[in-house]
Amino acid sequence: MQLTDNQPWHPVTLRAVILGLVCVIFLCLITPYNDYAIYGTFVAGNHFPIGSFFLYIIIMFIGFITLARWKPKWGLRPSEMITVWCMMIVASGIPSSGFIRYHLFMLVAPYYYATPENEWEDLFFRYLPDSMMVKDPKAVKYFYEKLPAGAGVPWGEWLRPMLVWSAYVLMTYFVLVCLSVILRRQWVDHERFTFPLVRLPVEMVENTEPKNRVNNFMKNRMLWIGAGIAVVLHLINGLHAHIPSVPRIPLYFSMDPYLNDRPWTAMRSLIMMIYPSIIGFSYLLSLDVSFSFWIFYIIYKIQSVVAYASGFPASGWTLANRQEMGGYIALVIFVLWLSRRHLKDIFMVTIGLRKVDDSNEPLPYRWALLGFVFGTVIIAGMAWMAGMSFGLAIGVMIFFYVMAIVLTWMVADGGFLFLLAIFRPSDYLMISMGSSSFDAASHTILTFEKTLMFDLREFMMPHIMNSFKATDFVRLKRRQLLGVLGIVMVVAIATSYYSGLMTWYHVGGLKMGYWYDPEPFNRLTSFLNYPRDTNWMELSFIITGFVVMSFLIFMRYTFFWWRVHPLGYAMTTSWAPYTIWFSIFLGWLSKFVILKFGGLKLYRQMRPFFLGIVMGESFIGGLWIIIGLFTKVSYRILPG
Repeated sequence: MQLTDNQPWHPVTLRAVILGLVCVIFLCLITPYNDYAIYGTFVAGNHFPIGSFFLYIIIMFIGFITLARWKPKWGLRPSEMITVWCMMIVASGIPSSGFIRYHLFMLVAPYYYATPENEWEDLFFRYLPDSMMVKDPKAVKYFYEKLPAGAGVPWGEWLRPMLVWSAYVLMTYFVLVCLSVILRRQWVDHERFTFPLVRLPVEMVENTEPKNRVNNFMKNRMLWIGAGIAVVLHLINGLHAHIPSVPRIPLYFSMDPYLNDRPWTAMRSLIMMIYPSIIGFSYLLSLDVSFSFWIFYIIYKIQSVVAYASGFPASGWTLANRQEMGGYIALVIFVLWLSRRHLKDIFMVTIGLRKVDDSNEPLPYRWALLGFVFGTVIIAGMAWMAGMSFGLAIGVMIFFYVMAIVLTWMVADGGFLFLLAIFRPSDYLMISMGSSSFDAASHTILTFEKTLMFDLREFMMPHIMNSFKATDFVRLKRRQLLGVLGIVMVVAIATSYYSGLMTWYHVGGLKMGYWYDPEPFNRLTSFLNYPRDTNWMELSFIITGFVVMSFLIFMRYTFFWWRVHPLGYAMTTSWAPYTIWFSIFLGWLSKFVILKFGGLKLYRQMRPFFLGIVMGESFIGGLWIIIGLFTKVSYRILPG
């Protein structure tokens, strides 16, 4: 239950900050090695990072419950627990897909994979700024092929690129913070977003007494039954990974063997994966949201079959993916329309014509709006200094914000902990204007959008928004927390560079999965060798998606009986629904049956059970991560 407005706002304490920084450094140190060298369960991997929640559980039992019983004054308070949690989730993606996963190889790949045949040196090497790249032949070679015995990481070759890129990344995080501040009150106070991913960490520590830190939620028997099921399941399967003679419980089922005839082959790959945590969180979602997620994925598969059977000139994937792009635009226009009065207030405050109480906002509204505008201009200026057209840089940032707003909405209100958008912000421009509209230097610098703008499964904005919401439940001062989160970003970037380079150089990038792949530069080569004009077919798909999404939004917010949520239409072609659609279906089915036959009373009684599944899976998953660091055995619990 949320605390009342007459209770005081708690400051961020020094001990919580120190504890949080220790956890952040630990997570950033182990993530590259665990995720990419031994292929363990991702320490983060989504917007409810399992590594962070594992540490949160440990801290809760030791520092929140046990220490409070022994010395009540020494025990951590709920506001301190949430401070540590927010620090960990904000840092969680930086050593992984949020930054380091794609970033490091981008700085060396063109020099390692350049050959006389691909002519990369003649095509674009002159457009690669020295300050952004690592060009030393030995530094490039050993990044991929492992350092020789006795050699050390060539830090000197990396220092300048690390500083340049850190400035760019921190500025990007800053504008996402400003955008989050601008939208926070609208989404939290006016539209009452549900923030499902915030609930479990909060419910574990809220409504407690100084000497009795075990609340009714933690005493609930159903919570521990759910946790026990998840622990036993992954204890057995984890043992199987380490000792193959131990039988395992199957959680993966493929329908592909039954899809061998045309046109049904167009539905491949169709798999059913069971992820208990996804089922647990899906139980918290509204039936409309969870239903729409899996049903639109099935519709996408059917659409692929129809396109294939009819001889349609584009694949079912292209048809659906470009519709998603159009859907994003419609969703953002709708968000801005709903927020128009709030945004007008912020604008009037900024120019000094109105006063609004923003004393407990993470930033004053004037700072947030001016920071967002000037931060965007600075980022575009950085791209321009590197060689990109300033107009193209601004266009890319605008469409990046479109994607950021939609994906953050999916996390904050939809409760999707695992999501992706399999298109780049620049795709909007390349399809509508054609790649021939931009010069070779612009295309070369544009390649680096993969660093922060492609794989958004762990990107920063949803973590920031969830952190702002978490402060409400424990009355934590947002402005102080934001200052701490800024420190966390700097520490996490520095630590992630260290752990990432240590891992890549001592293991060898060629042994660390597809992210060493030169795909971005192959794409660049295609743009430079084969300039394209406007792709009218794909543009028509984008327009179709805009129209369909507008219809879904109109129906959803006009007719009470309409049960299809537009968010389901916005994410059908990516890795996320491919892996988790069946688990969301099981969560939806569980909730539907429980409400149908037991009503709200049974739903509330079963809620701790499903949250317990999440807690149990995170705990045993964290244990297997720690064990895997020593055994070097791969065992993954959640999607990779």
